[in-house]
Parts: sequence; C-alpha cells; structure tokens
Amino acid sequence: MNDQPVIKEVKNRICILTLNDPDLLNPLGEEMSLAFKKTIEELKDDNEPKVLIVTGAGRAFSAGGKLEEIASAYGADPGIQKKRSFDFYNRFLCVRRLGIPTIAAINGYAVGAGACLAIACNMRIAARGAKIGFPFARLGLHPGMGSEYLLLNTVGEAKTYELLMTGDTIPATEALRIGLVNHVVPGEVLMESAMELADKICALPDLPIKMMKDSIPAARNSTLEETLHRQATYQAINYMSREFKESIDALMARNTPKS
Repeated sequence: MNDQPVIKEVKNRICILTLNDPDLLNPLGEEMSLAFKKTIEELKDDNEPKVLIVTGAGRAFSAGGKLEEIASAYGADPGIQKKRSFDFYNRFLCVRRLGIPTIAAINGYAVGAGACLAIACNMRIAARGAKIGFPFARLGLHPGMGSEYLLLNTVGEAKTYELLMTGDTIPATEALRIGLVNHVVPGEVLMESAMELADKICALPDLPIKMMKDSIPAARNSTLEETLHRQATYQAINYMSREFKESIDALMARNTPKS
C-alpha cells in the first residue's frame, strides 16, 4: 500500500491528487498539508497537466482536521496558534492559485477543513452517498480555512449562515440543490464522471481556459465596464494565437457549402 500522504498521477494531461490516509478518512493534518503544498508547487512548474482532480482514498474525501492536532491546540499561545493556523490553511488553499481548472471528486464525507478544500476547487462532482458539512461551531470553534468566503461565493449569504451556524452535514442531493456541487453521480462512476468533465476541458484551446482561471473570479468583484475591458483585452490576445486561427479555420471549413 502506498504510504505517501498525497498520491499524484497524470493521465492524458489530467492530474489526479489523492488524499491518502483512508483508515482515518483522510484527515488534513500537518504532514498532509506539507505534502499537498509541495505537490501543488510542483504542478505550477509542470506544463503537461491541463486539469487537476482532487479526491480521497477509500470511503471519504476528507473527514476534516486531524483530531489529535486540533486537541493539542487547547490553551496554546494565541499569537503562535494564529500563525500556525494561517500557514496550515494556505498549504491547502494554494490550490486556488494553480493556473489550471480544478475539480473535487467527493467520494464520501467532506467535513470541516475537508469540505473547505472541496469548495476551494473550481468545480465539484459528488458521489450519491457523499455528505458535506462545516461543523466548526460544534467543536466550539469559529469556522476556519476560508469557509465563510468560499461559501458566500458559492451558495450565498443565507445558506452560508445556515451551514456554518448549525454545523449540519448535508447529503449530496441537497448540496446539488443549493449549488454547492455541480453534479451528483453514482459512486461507482465518480472518477469516470470527473475524468469526462476534465476531458471536455482538455479538448479546448489552452489559452482561453487559463485566462478564465483569472477572469471568472475577477468578475465577481468587478463592474460590468471593468469586465468588458478585461474581456476585450483577453480576446485581443486570443486573436493573435495559433489556436484561434486553427479553430476558426476548421469552423469555417465545416460551414462552407459544398459546390
């Protein structure tokens, strides 16, 4: 059995990162956080993968933080603990700074920090039996790992209040209804479905996909005018590319009436 905290595999320009502590439901501890960040940093310098899929080994995506490490923080110096938590969050949330699209394949429980990692990805596909929850308050903790920010920008304010203030764990079908996940599929075809979505993206020209990694989140805090300027700038660059020339030539050839 592979004992690495994170397993990396690349297939047909799709990188799959698997959280790998299945006996404990893939808790996000210090060791895994360091391995995850190292792998993401390596991916930043790798031009082969066009899409990243993050999933968990065994029957869970991630059941949250590592309980022994959480318990050890009791009574810790607040200044030291603040830095420790901040660094820990960023080791996982560095996935948001990756220049390729990211998909979370939620194969089981995604709870607490594990749920935050899932929603830090650009898209989410959940197995039908998966459950997602943010039970920080049930532990007497304020939510962590960017949960308010990530949820607000995914499901809106009212649902963010509800999910964080109740700590309820919701089934995949409810997560789909509120827009927390993109698709719910039978567990046995979860990775196949994630790969199909990744393949659709891989089949498209590289440059506009990379640009959308910046432009979609930027549009959230932009005026329409600012968005139009950004789109015009990016399209002007696209018009210079070989990918555009080949794509438009192929389209025109298909639409040219045969004599």
